[in-house]
This record gives sequence, C-alpha cells and structure tokens, in this order.
Amino acid sequence: MTALSGKIRDYEVWGRLGEGGMSEVWLAKHTALNIPVIIKTLRGAVADVTGTSRMLNEARLMARVTSPRVVRAIDAGVHEGVPYLVQEYVDGIDMAELDRRRRAALGVGLPLWFVSYVMREICAALHTAHQAGVIHRDVKPSNIFGSPDAGIRLGDFGIAVGSDDGKAPEASGTINFCAPEQLRGDKVDRQTDVYGAGATACDLRYGKTPYPTLSAILDKAHAAYLPAPQTPAEAYFQHLVRRMVDKDPAKRPEDSSEAGRHFGTLARALRPSSFRGPVTCVDKNTFRIGHSTIGFCVGDLASAQADAIVSSANFELVMRTGVGDALRRRGGDEIEAEAMKQGQQPLGSCVATGAGTLAAKHVLHAVSAWNEASCVGRAMHRALLLSDELGHRSLALPALGTGAARVSVEMCANAMMSALAWHLALGGSRLENVRVYLGDEAKLKVYRQVAAEALRDAEDEHPAFAELGLPVEGGEVNADAATKLDAIRQGSGPL
Repeated sequence: MTALSGKIRDYEVWGRLGEGGMSEVWLAKHTALNIPVIIKTLRGAVADVTGTSRMLNEARLMARVTSPRVVRAIDAGVHEGVPYLVQEYVDGIDMAELDRRRRAALGVGLPLWFVSYVMREICAALHTAHQAGVIHRDVKPSNIFGSPDAGIRLGDFGIAVGSDDGKAPEASGTINFCAPEQLRGDKVDRQTDVYGAGATACDLRYGKTPYPTLSAILDKAHAAYLPAPQTPAEAYFQHLVRRMVDKDPAKRPEDSSEAGRHFGTLARALRPSSFRGPVTCVDKNTFRIGHSTIGFCVGDLASAQADAIVSSANFELVMRTGVGDALRRRGGDEIEAEAMKQGQQPLGSCVATGAGTLAAKHVLHAVSAWNEASCVGRAMHRALLLSDELGHRSLALPALGTGAARVSVEMCANAMMSALAWHLALGGSRLENVRVYLGDEAKLKVYRQVAAEALRDAEDEHPAFAELGLPVEGGEVNADAATKLDAIRQGSGPL
C-alpha cells in the first residue's frame, strides 16, 4: 500500500498519515501488544548521516521528558538505511484541526475556558521539558494533541535542542509562532518556548497570531495586535498573552510554569456555578447532555432514520462486509462507488457520501480500527466535526470497530462516548439526537454500562460551559451548519 509497507522490527506499518518538509508520519501497530503507534521517518533525500543524527537526537531529547502531558518516545533506530522514531499514538485530533473545523462549521472559535485549559496543560508540559534540559522551539496548535482519555499532549520535538548544547542552533520553526531571537538564530532558552506558547494561545482564541508577518515579529516597535476585550476574563487573558509574546525575553514570564498558573486560574474561574445541564438519565438506555439526547438500542442500523448514518469503514471504503455491507444492500451500490472515488483513507479518518435510498442525507464513513488496533476516538471526533460541517441534527452509529477489526465493545463505548461528551462540552453543536445501534442485548448491556461511565466522567472533567467562543471575523460559513445564533436559541447562554 505504501513505500514503507510491511514491518519495521516489532511494528506492522499500516499507512502514511502525513508529511512535512523533511519527514513523513506513518501509522503502525506493535505486533505483540496490538496497540497503534506513530512512526516518523526522514525522506530519502535527507536521510543521510546528518539526518540520521538529527532523528536520533530528537528521539533522545523526547525520551528525556517524562510527563503525561508529552507524547512519549517509544523506540528509535535505522531500518534499511532509513532513520525512524516510534511515538505514542494519541487517539484524538490536534488543536489546529479542531479550531479550524469548528470555525468553518459553527462560525465561532474555541471557548476561553478551553483555550485556558489547553494552555495550562501545555505550559506544564514545557516546564517538565525545561527541567529536563529540552527547549521545544516548535510550540503551535498542530503540535498539540487532545483526547478525553489521554488529555492534552505536546508532541513533535523535531527541532528541539538541549539547553546545554552550548551554541545557538540554526534558525528553524514555524514563523508566526517563533520568537524574534529564534528567527535571528540567536541563543534560545525557556523564554523562547514561553513566546511560542503565548502565540499559540492567541491563535487558538482569535484564529491568528499576535504578529501577522515576519517583519512585524522582528520589529521592536510593532505591538502585538489583540481585539478589544469584552470581559474582565478576556482582559486578564490578553494581559498574560502580551507578556508572553513580548519582543524582549527578559520581560516575558520567567518560565512556562508561571504562565501555566495564570491559565489555570482562568480555567477554574470560568467554570460557572450552573452548567447548561448535567448528564441526566432519561431511562436505562437514554441519556441527555444539555439539548442532546444519546440513546442505545438493539436494531438494524440500515433501517435508521437520521440526518446521517455512520458506517464502520475499512481503509479502501469497500462496503462488502459487516455494517458497510448492510448499508450498501439497503441504500444502493452508489454509496460504495462514491466512497471509493475518494481513495484509500488512513485510520482515524471520516468522509461523507450521499445516502442512496437510506432514510438519511449522508453516510459518514469512519475508518476506525484495524486488526485490534483502535483509532475509534479519532474517527469519532472527526465524524462529529463532519456532522457539524454538514448541518446535521441527528446521527445514527454502530459500535465502531467491533466487527472485523476486533475492538472490544468496552473500548469502543468508552472512546465513542468520551469523544461525544467532549464535543458537546465545547458548545454550539446542532446535534439533538445521537443513537447507537448494537447487534444484540448482551452487547447493548456492556456498551450502555461503559458509555454511562464515560458520559458521567466527562461531566466532571469537561462540563458544558456557557461561553461558546468569539465569532469568526470574515470568511464564509456553511449556511446549513450550526452558528452561534443557533446555540443561543438552544439555551446555551450568551456569547
């Protein structure tokens, strides 16, 4: 399937997830443990002696940092002349994707409580890295990964350096998130990462970094641009961000832990005394979170009536077994034909097609698991985001990955319902009815028990907050998707 298909030592490679200027990222499975992992390799053109040294140095620096808020390095080596780094797989999505898709679908950015929560965790991750003598140098939303189970994790130490290296590293990084000293090629330290964290906080909240161009970053007279604050909490947030992105490193917070304490204060302060509504049990198979009803039943998914029906798909999007086959038989071969035109999909992806003659507007093809390796959480997150983008109010789902992929019902239920609770906690979603179809009463009982725990746990960790995020400035929003006005009408509170 890919140029790196087959095995690397104890890892069975499934396929490529993405690529950068010098590296490629692959999804694989540990053959003995049956868990998904991420393998990062260098492109052939840069996989020379220097490239190999850099890759192994990244692995060593990453392995230095032992924190639950940092993506773990698991293994490293050279395979057939290609250096590689094996990393922990986080079964969620990165903050850049979450923010971008939320803005496009809902017309609002991320709530201030959530941005503050994310940055509290990232500042703690950076503090641990700094205590281990590691400067990250590439803090940005796309390098921050989140899931309800794993929490918020900082990843990609590709251009990290040791604080004890004794020399200024080459200028490298993503320009809009780089401190001036980093862009000039001067010596970097803890304050360099504090700047990157401040730029990240600004981007997550406002959809843009505080300095729009390279010249603005390097010009000492160019002040950071932030919109006028509308609340005391917003003013507090902006004061902190301005300090973090000051052009003079000496004027920034002394270290990331100081900034993290302020973000933590904000996150705690923004928890209202009463939420939009707790998780309530309507009956033994039905729960409510705010305006959304979540139900479980034994039945035929192909007979469901909903805006969208989710199919448990394989990477080729061929619908000839299990749930996919049942949907194709009921809805028509054109569903499969349209899906396959989109090409092979990596695990954790989700794509939409028409629904043929099914009682739905769309089929969402979620590629959620492979050979006992579960990416159900990531696939569920993307199915929910895609559903918002398409303006759906009701969703019918199977127990993802529990068929040919052999994911346990318990693991599936926890991943799906934790992702759903997190999605609803961010606010603004149009989803009013979510129904999961199980194959028999025994599976229903197990799924319901685990799902109830996941939903109630999520109520404590990620409650539904009143503030939905700031309206998007400019750009186009799907007219059929949910908007901030919809959220207000549904009683989610004022912006």
